[in-house]
Amino acid sequence: MEQRQNGIARQITRRESAFLRFVSSPMIAVPALVKLLPKVLLAGALLRRSASVAPAAASAALMRPARAGPSDEGSAVQALREALTASGLGDASLWGVPLTGESGAPLLRQFLRARRWCVDDARRMLQGTLRWRRENRVDELSSMSNFGEGMPLDKIIGKAGAGPLVLATLPGRAALADVNRFVRWRIAMQEAAIRTLCLTQSSPAFTLVMDVSGLRRFHLSKEARLCTAELSRVMQAYYPDFLAKTLVVNTPPAFACAWSLLRPLLPPALLVKLQLQKGPPPDAIADACGPSGSPVPST
Repeated sequence: MEQRQNGIARQITRRESAFLRFVSSPMIAVPALVKLLPKVLLAGALLRRSASVAPAAASAALMRPARAGPSDEGSAVQALREALTASGLGDASLWGVPLTGESGAPLLRQFLRARRWCVDDARRMLQGTLRWRRENRVDELSSMSNFGEGMPLDKIIGKAGAGPLVLATLPGRAALADVNRFVRWRIAMQEAAIRTLCLTQSSPAFTLVMDVSGLRRFHLSKEARLCTAELSRVMQAYYPDFLAKTLVVNTPPAFACAWSLLRPLLPPALLVKLQLQKGPPPDAIADACGPSGSPVPST
């Protein structure tokens, strides 16, 4: 029973880690919450049942990293530098930051966190990221200003404590017709947000303000699921977590009801990063929003 319980706990921990990474895209967060509702309820019931046998073991399993890495962050960063150099990437840079130089330490930490401080996994992630960016000419996406109908540009403004604010709205129906075009659009928005960060400082991150007042049935359609599934794969494979917090505003009543059911079952680490609000944004970011209280996308 204890072995089964620990296995359940590890599954929840892995899914939590993945969710924290791909929630950095506003186009994934809403459909994911709705889609995950029955799974989270089932997982919560299993954990509550198994916790009655060994609650201490369940807590320890949830906190245990997937793989043991160096206990000292500095040692992990240095080990990753050496691994990159040995792999022929000693001169590589990402978002203008030399990866193996002293200024690249914060960025290396981001990739190590994305892979639970496993140096080998972080090295493979960085190698894959650099190769993927080269093959898909990702750096050229930042210069694009028109992605087509239903694909508004995110608006990036000022700072809100943890970093810049990224104001986003949901896509139109036409945006979901082509998976590759959808993914390239969201990658371009992610790249634009990352380039506003100071990647040489500790824990660079932005705050996402997401307006869901335009949520419609087609945002939960098969086409939307295909788009978000591919985007989720790309985000998990090639991007570390640059998200300080997601604030979802103007949530419809049904969504707020689903959130009230999910909230008690979600881990604290996720609740810190994801907040829902029925009305417009709070006063702290009201100046960044339109007269209706909704984020204003650049077009």
